[in-house]
Amino acid sequence: MAVDAVTELKDGEALYLYAVVRSAEPMRLDVPGIDAARPLMALHHAGLTAIVSAVLLTAFRGPQGEQNLADLGWLGPRALAHEAVIERLMAQCTVFPLPLGTLFSSRQALREALDARREQIESALERLRGCREWAVQGHLDREAALDARMDEAIASGRYVPAVSLGRQHLEKQRLRRELARDLDAWLLMRTAPLAETLRRQCAGFCERQLQADQGWVFNWAVLVRQQETAHFHQILDEARAVQAVRGLRLACKGPFAPYSFCGKAP
Repeated sequence: MAVDAVTELKDGEALYLYAVVRSAEPMRLDVPGIDAARPLMALHHAGLTAIVSAVLLTAFRGPQGEQNLADLGWLGPRALAHEAVIERLMAQCTVFPLPLGTLFSSRQALREALDARREQIESALERLRGCREWAVQGHLDREAALDARMDEAIASGRYVPAVSLGRQHLEKQRLRRELARDLDAWLLMRTAPLAETLRRQCAGFCERQLQADQGWVFNWAVLVRQQETAHFHQILDEARAVQAVRGLRLACKGPFAPYSFCGKAP
């Protein structure tokens, strides 16, 4: 279906913003928004187009909104619908995606926000052209990493095993404790070349907050040009073989909408 123009809001409604695109970009939206009864619409403003739909303000704000946002049964389907709209747009044009629950009280309020963030949005749209975001994460088996450090110490001559087995055991335990104290610094030194390679060869790189799961040691967002996706995966495949012997497992997830490279939302 074609994108509709924005109609007047009814009492108790707000504009829900999914994404911003360039007005010159041709597009069709054939997926529903977060409320199937309220169609997706386009607000055109000075070269930018905001993709929106009307929602009930109380569904996201106030006591009912707080209850809804804390209820995964309510939130989950809407989060999926939000992402489906953005994915449909990304299949057609470059997109500045907005987080779930971005609301505006009126068309004028949205226009003012677009004006206030115009430089940021236009700069991001230029940078994001033809790119997708991937997550590169590292999970460390600390015992395996210490084993690798012990092997390095022996190979470098830093540690020479004693002739006596009893003394050898005590010395190895003491060295292991010593190596454990600066394991994080060792890990940073061993992963820095991969991070630098991704920074240099990809369109964007940033560090994201670590997941709460125990063992995750880094969480990188990488902006990859679509024509360079195969090369990006080749870099990671080569790094996996090197890092695995150090107890580090590399995980790659995506592609995603490039939230990490849009800056602060309007």
